[in-house]
Amino acid sequence: MADTYAPADSIHVLQVDDTPLLDETVEFPAGRDPDSLTLTTTDRADSALEHLEDNAIDGIVAADDLSDRSGRAFVDAVRERDSNLPVLLLIESESVASNAVSNGVTDVFSRDTAVERGDLLANRIRLLVEHHQSTEIASRTRRQLTELAEQSNELLWVFSGDWTEIQFVNSAYETLYGRSVESLQADPAEFMTAIHHTDQERVMQAMQRVSAGESVDLEFRITKPDGEQRWVRAEAQPIVDDGTVIRIVGASRDITERKRRESERVTELDSPDAPVDAVPDLFYELDENGDLARWNDALAAATGHEDADLASMALTALFAPSDRETVRQGIETAFETGEASFKADLLTADGTTVPYEFTGGRITAADGSTLGVAGIGREISTPDSRQQALEQQNERLDEFASVVSHDIRNPLDVARGQLELAQIEHDSEHLDAVERAHDRIGQLIEDLLSLARNGEAALDSEPVPLQTVVEQCWQTVETGDVTLELRTSAVVRADPGRLRQLFENLIRNSVEHGQTPHTEKQGDTGEQRVTTSISQSQGAATDLTITVGELDDGFYVADDGVGIPADERENVFEGGYSLASGPGFGLRIVDEIVDTHGWSITVAESDAGGARFEITGVEFDAA
Repeated sequence: MADTYAPADSIHVLQVDDTPLLDETVEFPAGRDPDSLTLTTTDRADSALEHLEDNAIDGIVAADDLSDRSGRAFVDAVRERDSNLPVLLLIESESVASNAVSNGVTDVFSRDTAVERGDLLANRIRLLVEHHQSTEIASRTRRQLTELAEQSNELLWVFSGDWTEIQFVNSAYETLYGRSVESLQADPAEFMTAIHHTDQERVMQAMQRVSAGESVDLEFRITKPDGEQRWVRAEAQPIVDDGTVIRIVGASRDITERKRRESERVTELDSPDAPVDAVPDLFYELDENGDLARWNDALAAATGHEDADLASMALTALFAPSDRETVRQGIETAFETGEASFKADLLTADGTTVPYEFTGGRITAADGSTLGVAGIGREISTPDSRQQALEQQNERLDEFASVVSHDIRNPLDVARGQLELAQIEHDSEHLDAVERAHDRIGQLIEDLLSLARNGEAALDSEPVPLQTVVEQCWQTVETGDVTLELRTSAVVRADPGRLRQLFENLIRNSVEHGQTPHTEKQGDTGEQRVTTSISQSQGAATDLTITVGELDDGFYVADDGVGIPADERENVFEGGYSLASGPGFGLRIVDEIVDTHGWSITVAESDAGGARFEITGVEFDAA
């Protein structure tokens, strides 16, 4: 037996053949990883089995006819030791192929072909080993995720897009619902039987909305088999692929104790002697119409308004105009889901603003009807504590980036390597589809990392000429024959890197979603703007014009494409949303960048009928 030890970047293969076809080391073309096969060769099955006892082997290539036993008998002995180790059997006749594979052989290869094309034999055993390793990684990752899910107190679950199949559920289901995981797997609709009859219709409507692509967050009551009634809050998120909801992921948790406390709080609030003035933070209570019904002295002191004035004021009048929509949506969320939190600037009687963070919870009566919303407002924390929170967030983001880079990119790289080898041996349109899927996964990884890292990381603002940054983006985004019109010479204060990322995503969005015959547009009369036309020929969209222009307090990006339907415009900034086949995070990233700068973004129809994104609240610079 020839013993050779494989380096870390090589696959170690045991060759069992009295007429070996592979050299002790097989080098692969530059750029492959691993870059070689290192072989240990023997002509006897017995010595090969002894070698397996004491050495780490990645795969085996064996002759079908060995001197001391048949190749298939040798495979049987290998399987007694390791049921998954890849074994490639060299056969003399195709007639034995199916029988060999059904009896434990991983794959077969024609000996005649191997004699003439040793490189194909080496590639085949490499593919088998890499597939085995990828499967092991995937299996290990799934076990780890399952173990992690079992550590959660929340009920975690994954359903098919139409709710007919339960694809994953952790054991918290048994604690919360009092039923077994096995019974839910056998009947995915079982959980509906536990829902209180007065809540079932509302839950079913929410499930239909998720299947249609909408995220939901709702509360309902369930009854366990022993008759105990509990309150549950469930959050569900659709996973969309090419416009179709392929599965639904969610989490449910027991909120019975919180509901009990809310009920007690309602009882206290019904008393005219409720000691709300003892609360140092702002306290507010809204009636069922969302109007201010009760408040403490801290609210009057913070705003500078007399109680009589507060009684006659609309709630939104207490906030800066730029935050009033945020307040309205926050209160609406509290009424719909039971709780909400938001940040807004409180507007005082003398016109100054003070940043506050508000939380609110729905007030319900004993019969389940809604009485209103009550909550607390607290002045935003000091810079020191915000910095500490930011550092903790950055640590979590770094950990997330590490997981994505290592545990997702590595298997993807292996899959891409296998695909390249398969394309060498076969010319198939199915392999082209696999390559497109790999590219889409890679883009999704990059978008997720970008989305995670934007967050509230510190900005490095400086004067940035819009014309310069847009022209730079135009050189990096594949735009084909699309035409760019620049109608601005403004300089804005922004983080240069993030501003460039914003334009790259908006331009890419127009190119991917806006292809349509070009419509001639007239320039804005009276506008004093620099207008530049740029075109490229890189094979992407055609007959499309993208315009970047200036607003009184910001800028816009518009196109003359097919536009975005009016009923979809509120959803385009949600993660995972896409009108095409992309990952669906590009506009979500744009929204994060806008929010990080303290700007606002809206989507509308352009003058030519396409999409128009307006970014406002931007600070211009005279430089």
